[in-house]
Amino acid sequence: MVTVSDWVASQARLADHLGIERWAAAVGGSLGGMQVMQWTMTYPERVANAVVIAATPRLSAQNIAFNEVARQAIRSDPEFFDGWYAEHDTVPKRGLKLARMVGHITYLSEDAMGSKFGRDLRSDDPQLRF
Repeated sequence: MVTVSDWVASQARLADHLGIERWAAAVGGSLGGMQVMQWTMTYPERVANAVVIAATPRLSAQNIAFNEVARQAIRSDPEFFDGWYAEHDTVPKRGLKLARMVGHITYLSEDAMGSKFGRDLRSDDPQLRF
């Protein structure tokens, strides 16, 4: 198992190898934002500025569950080939599409969900099409 802390430690080792002592800025969204947070906690002296976008220091149980559903959507795509899809000259597009849809659900607040999918009529003449 590899953690965000492990990734940041490997990034710090690479920065050391490249002679980079301090970042002018670390910027990241979502999982990248989690890495930026880890940089500021583990190596605060090495980050002059940090920009964290749409990230959290830890996932809730619900987020972990949604991530598992997304992961299973990708793995169950017949084009996934247990991760060897490049060797089969394909991409698990259906699974990736479903995983992205699940991900977008987790990005919306309750108010945003209501606005986008709410049950309120949007016109006096509803046109129901199936």
